[in-house]
Amino acid sequence: MDGMDSLRHAIETIPIPGAPPRLSQQGAAVGLALLDTSLRLNHVRRLTERLTVVEHGTARRTTEVDVSLKLLDEGQREATAGLQNLIGREHGERVSATTQQRSLWVPLARLPRREMSPVDVFDAAGQKLPRLTQHEVSRLVASGLYRLLRGILAGDEHAQSAKNELNMFLFQVHEPRWLVRQALLTLLTERNHPAEEFTLPPAEGTVPGYGRQCRDIALDVLDGYAHLLVEYAYLLNVAIRDHLLVVALDDAVDEHRLTYETPLHVETRPSRAAEQWRRLRASRRGYVVRYETVVPATLKSYHLVASTAPEAEISRMYLSTDADQYQVDSLAADLVSLAERQESAALHETDGASHKILELQAQTVLRRLADLLRRRKWEAGQSEVELSARTMPACHRLAAAATTGDAVRVETNELDNSLRRHPEFTVANLRGAARELTDREFGEDLVLVNSITDNEARAYWRRSGTDQRGDQVRVRAGLVLKDSTKSGPRNVMLYALAVALVSFVLGWLLVGSPWPYGRAATEALDKIGDGQSVITMLLLVPGFLYSRLSLPPRRTVVGYLGALPQVLGQLSIVAAAAFAATVATQSKGVVVQVALTVAVALPVLAAAVLFGQLSWREQVPLSRIGVPRWVGTGAREGGKPLEANVRFDSSEGW
Repeated sequence: MDGMDSLRHAIETIPIPGAPPRLSQQGAAVGLALLDTSLRLNHVRRLTERLTVVEHGTARRTTEVDVSLKLLDEGQREATAGLQNLIGREHGERVSATTQQRSLWVPLARLPRREMSPVDVFDAAGQKLPRLTQHEVSRLVASGLYRLLRGILAGDEHAQSAKNELNMFLFQVHEPRWLVRQALLTLLTERNHPAEEFTLPPAEGTVPGYGRQCRDIALDVLDGYAHLLVEYAYLLNVAIRDHLLVVALDDAVDEHRLTYETPLHVETRPSRAAEQWRRLRASRRGYVVRYETVVPATLKSYHLVASTAPEAEISRMYLSTDADQYQVDSLAADLVSLAERQESAALHETDGASHKILELQAQTVLRRLADLLRRRKWEAGQSEVELSARTMPACHRLAAAATTGDAVRVETNELDNSLRRHPEFTVANLRGAARELTDREFGEDLVLVNSITDNEARAYWRRSGTDQRGDQVRVRAGLVLKDSTKSGPRNVMLYALAVALVSFVLGWLLVGSPWPYGRAATEALDKIGDGQSVITMLLLVPGFLYSRLSLPPRRTVVGYLGALPQVLGQLSIVAAAAFAATVATQSKGVVVQVALTVAVALPVLAAAVLFGQLSWREQVPLSRIGVPRWVGTGAREGGKPLEANVRFDSSEGW
């Protein structure tokens, strides 16, 4: 449920308080200031996330934040400057003037409440910084949201009418206001959140009383004035969904570099059979990691540093954001509107006002399209990929019309520089360009990491455009990890050949010939004298050699990548054990021959598969690791995107 639905559900289920819940008027201003600062985060200059993937299904994320207190505006400073004294009064303590002046409480991030764990923030010297508890922050934000709700409703014209329900809620009947206040406090201060609504049925023989009337008044006000509470609903949703990480910084120092660790949410794992199939495929294609997060829309610079175990390597890595998605959606809508107006307008009207307005609109829209196409081509060149004209032909034609400066010679032999007369400015191209922007995911930029050192890769993103919409930017990253040593497949390949050789030599000795087939060989296998020695050799030698293999733990990424060699090695043991079982049970010669063939052929086949894996050096196509569709020719030449072996998502709350 979203914020307003949760508030309505709380009003329905929370007992009506007998007295107004305690809220601080000064804390209301501080709470709104903290919420506003956490939404904008204009004081965060750079954000660096270090993602370490060593074990399958888990990752360690360390966040480094560069904070500049000079970027805080005066309103934010004034609202949070007295927070230390306010906290002291809450706990019955006195705070000295020196401490109050030198400490400034600043929000660093919004963390989802879904899997909240204690977060410790350290400065550049490694000292742990004091931070507000989530209960303290929640009470401040609840005070601010309640004051804001009353201020919005009191500004309506119906609030001054004594006979109106809004006036009754604000000034006459107290219990509905107390109920809303208690509902906000409960939603923000309690750890849990309502997952679904439930109702408590009334008893038989009863009618709605005063308590029911108070609840109805509060609910009717929220529903009847929902048009005034659109922005308020968004703020409430943010406050309920996220925790605010607020720390105390030394106001005498302008620049701070802070570090903290936060957990990562792992998406639901597939079934056991699907997981085993992914393990086997990972030995060839690699270990695919998907990572999603959100960063403030005001952020100018973002780094993602990914690292893994020394035995593994990062083969591919990309980073993409939707920072330009609003601009692309707006541009696509403008192109469609321009196509409709161009289709209905008369081209011969060159002096009318409608022609001039349409010409100015065409120039504005196509210049925006050309600049966006230019930025994407520069990104493609930096990433050493291609943004082909075959992928987006209509966009390239319209961008060329806007930037080349070509004119058209009219009947009077004069040059007409109007875009509307350009041969590429057609209704088909305009609609085609709008369709290409949407289909080719042109709202997502790309940073492709080509320089990877050993087991670490770095992606650097910087905002290109100036149009900032929304409060967050979604970041997607994809990694492909490979086994750098190849020692696992190589050792298992040699082991499989050794098992095949042991089985073959024993068969040779039992038959007396290197070709264990034919009537004589069948009769020899049918009458094995000392079978105990053969069984000992078939079980002891392969088992001893397998114990000497240096195989990585199953839970690690390297162990995940070595799942196929481990399975093939175990199949080789099973084949030798089956051969030993036929000898121990004194089976017929034909059965022993079949078991001997399997004990030799299966390990040889396993060695051949592992040799092919060792010699395979092909890179995973870009289209299969999840890059935007505008990269390359736009065709999924490598097939559909690879399924991730693990997904980490920190972009959503409840």
